[in-house]
Amino acid sequence: MERTETPERTDVYALLRYTLDLYIAGAWQLMGFLPDPATGKTHVALEEAQIAIDCADFLAGKLKPHLEPEAQREYERQLRDLKLNYLAKLDESRKEA
Repeated sequence: MERTETPERTDVYALLRYTLDLYIAGAWQLMGFLPDPATGKTHVALEEAQIAIDCADFLAGKLKPHLEPEAQREYERQLRDLKLNYLAKLDESRKEA
């Protein structure tokens, strides 16, 4: 007799991690570092990138108490890299204007 596995339910923390990863990837795309998967082209939309970073930061704060220390450090590193690159892009765009 074949044994069927019942899928584990998706808890809110798994959804938060998934959404956080989407916002992080979206922020990189909106800063022009990654191509848009729909078009294959890069574009810069810093206002939208800032919103994505803010949302990622908020989600990371909600998720942090439920993560292992290594995962916490990884998300902190990713957010720090995003913020530093955002500031560099913002400075670059102000110099061009």
